[in-house]
Amino acid sequence: MQNDNFFWVGGKNTIHEILKWKKRSVKQILSVKKNQNTEGLQETLVDPKKINKIFNDPTFVHQGLAALIEKTKFLKNKDIKNIPENSNVVLLDSINDIRNIGSIIRNCAAFEISYLIIEKKINIDSHYLFKSASGATEHVQFIKVSNLNNAIQELKKNGFFVFVTSLNAKKEIKEINFGSKNCIVLGSEGEGVRNLISKNSDDQFKIEHSSKVNSLNVSNTSAIIFNHLYQNS
Repeated sequence: MQNDNFFWVGGKNTIHEILKWKKRSVKQILSVKKNQNTEGLQETLVDPKKINKIFNDPTFVHQGLAALIEKTKFLKNKDIKNIPENSNVVLLDSINDIRNIGSIIRNCAAFEISYLIIEKKINIDSHYLFKSASGATEHVQFIKVSNLNNAIQELKKNGFFVFVTSLNAKKEIKEINFGSKNCIVLGSEGEGVRNLISKNSDDQFKIEHSSKVNSLNVSNTSAIIFNHLYQNS
């Protein structure tokens, strides 16, 4: 039922958004009941056990709906030059948690960030990621690169200012003057942004918060930053 060009996703919001925006092909829809608002596409009624078997994880909440969808198409490093003015780009460094990436994608869509740069090793086409993103995958262009530092150099060559988030930064986000083309680099909670990437950036900032916690989850941090950019665009 699955081949190299398609993969399964689950969850009502995820599938409804994919069907609504028609950015990719949908090969099959499985449902445990009729009339699940599948945008006119034919559903195949199945026993819940069949959908459970597809995802093979009792903790995954598929809500009785699964769809076999076309895999994500990626832009490349060379496509950075085509990103228009008044654009914000997000670059993920060493963030491997699929659910966190899904939440960041959702935050990107919520605050009009259309481009996300990821490392080649990251598998975007995961039902966990798509469920966490809740359909926001259809509003973001993914740029997959083998070397993040090369991507940063390409961004800077094309007029982007590159900002790294760091707990050790001297400036707070409110002190940063963002321009018309910004790249925000987010690192993992444990490791942060790698040293070479930090050195290649134009500036660094931190999010001010209570001393009761050491750090925020990276997806929560991203929401604060993206909202700041959105309000000041």
